Amino acid sequence: MASTRRRNDPWTPVAPDLPAEPARPIDGGRGPAELVELAELLAAAGDSAGRDVRLAGVRLAALRVVALRVVGGQLAGVTLRDVAIRDVALAGTIVDGGAATRVTVDGGRLSGAVWVDGEIRDARLTDVRADGLTLRFCRLHRSRFEGCDLTGLDLTRARLDHVEFVRCDLTGADFTGATVTAARFAGCRFDRVTGASGLAGAEIGAGDLMGLAPSLAAALGISLVDTSPADRV
Repeated sequence: MASTRRRNDPWTPVAPDLPAEPARPIDGGRGPAELVELAELLAAAGDSAGRDVRLAGVRLAALRVVALRVVGGQLAGVTLRDVAIRDVALAGTIVDGGAATRVTVDGGRLSGAVWVDGEIRDARLTDVRADGLTLRFCRLHRSRFEGCDLTGLDLTRARLDHVEFVRCDLTGADFTGATVTAARFAGCRFDRVTGASGLAGAEIGAGDLMGLAPSLAAALGISLVDTSPADRV
């Protein structure tokens, strides 16, 4: 019954459906502390060309991963389903299309990672450094970002459907053309945001509006004027 209630809650991401064992390596051979680099994925696919090669159809399912590292390169059609990752490193990796369903990420770095036109559902990212993360044209459903560094986040033309941002740094984020079905922001920093009109329909904590006000004013064509008493003398 608890699982059914979670699925009926539009805001709470559904947890990954994982096996009972504490950890399981991806290739079945090296123990619970798994470190996967792009070269290894290429080798598994029969291509040893190394970095900056486009790899299609990577699929990870029903896994607990202690460390996942993919440095650089391009991935297409990636599928993540029921995956729990602690300490991820996908810095500079480009992903085109694909989907992530019931995925949790605790700690690690996604700095400069790019995901375009992806489907992200029931995802939870906690304490992740993701400055410069791009999620252009992505569709996010029932997902939560908590305590994350999202400076420079690019959500251009993204769709947010019951997505929460809690205690995140969104300095310099770009919401141009974003579509909000339902989104919540609490305890977030909004300095120098671009495309603030893309946040229309979102729920934003009163304390967060101070940082967002200049960006909202610019989006609405409002000029900010100093009206201090000294100027009226």
